[in-house]
Amino acid sequence: MELEHRYGAGVTIHLDWAACGQASAGTLRAAAAHADLESQIGAYVAQAEASDVIEAGRAGLAELLGVDNDAVALTRSASDSLEALLAVWPLSAGDTVAIVRSEWGPNIDAFAHHGLAIVELESQDDGVIDLAALRRLVRTEPPSFVHLTQVASHRPLVQPVAEAAAICRDAGVPLWVDAAQALGHADTAFGADAIYSTSRKWLAGPRGVGILAVIAPWRDQLLVAPSGLELSSLPADVSPMRFLEPGEAHIAGRVGLANAVREHLDAGPAAVRSRLVSAGKLARATLADLPGWEVVGGADSAITALRPLAGQDVPSVRSRLLAEHRIVTTAAQPVRAPRDMDSYYLRVSPHAGSTESDLVQLRSALLALD
Repeated sequence: MELEHRYGAGVTIHLDWAACGQASAGTLRAAAAHADLESQIGAYVAQAEASDVIEAGRAGLAELLGVDNDAVALTRSASDSLEALLAVWPLSAGDTVAIVRSEWGPNIDAFAHHGLAIVELESQDDGVIDLAALRRLVRTEPPSFVHLTQVASHRPLVQPVAEAAAICRDAGVPLWVDAAQALGHADTAFGADAIYSTSRKWLAGPRGVGILAVIAPWRDQLLVAPSGLELSSLPADVSPMRFLEPGEAHIAGRVGLANAVREHLDAGPAAVRSRLVSAGKLARATLADLPGWEVVGGADSAITALRPLAGQDVPSVRSRLLAEHRIVTTAAQPVRAPRDMDSYYLRVSPHAGSTESDLVQLRSALLALD
């Protein structure tokens, strides 16, 4: 992974990695080369030729997630991964899922769609899960599973997932983790029973590829129902996770992801995490005391959120930052975390290569808006 800024002066300042990272030149070349190969020799032949590259990517993801290779399935997105998990985990309507109030809104909708009852876990004032309360709950009224979004999308908030995993493991309650904002951003090798993410954010892989991992023995209990064609085309001893991979998939994206994973491992995940924490601190320091805005929270996350204090229309601000100053941010609407947000936030998410100058330009741009 290239940690330094890739783009020269006058080109868009990308402060929106929590939405979609900037793929490296190597990742773009790898995906494009595979797409070109498909046009030359056919998609299925090209897929077979790319199998070693994709399996190397799977192994790299397993290393980052702290699981074995057989635990990892490649999907289309983080949301597809959750849907696949909900479809095959042995659940019944009315079963309970325990969440914190900062849970990603679409996950809450997915749980409701599948007929699950939602129990809200106690949190501290800053939104971090109350681990003592979690311990009491899983011992006295255990839910069917606990679900945590490791790194929140809408503000700097990081859950203590390693500690939560240990508590859930001792109680025999499965822990699912949404790592869409965590993979490539935070340590994800902490022993969750199920964990899922996306390629396109902090790993800077292509869009259209997701990741799902389920550890043993839970994956052997999944209610997979492979077709005869799938059974005939895969080895008899294949992991059940492979049956969760879509047959029609973005193979060029998987090749690109494999390259992005290799670059991330070569750069050193711990070093990247450290620089992302520093980038978030720098962003919050640079934007502190900005007239008309309030910095929300201050966890060790690259994500920063600004709450409008003077009636600003945040979607309009985001649009003007892009159109007038070529700065990319996100207008984060309350439905992203409906139990935790009551207004829009302007989300700023620099990467390890973002500079102080980038953030100073953002501050100046916000001051310049009418």
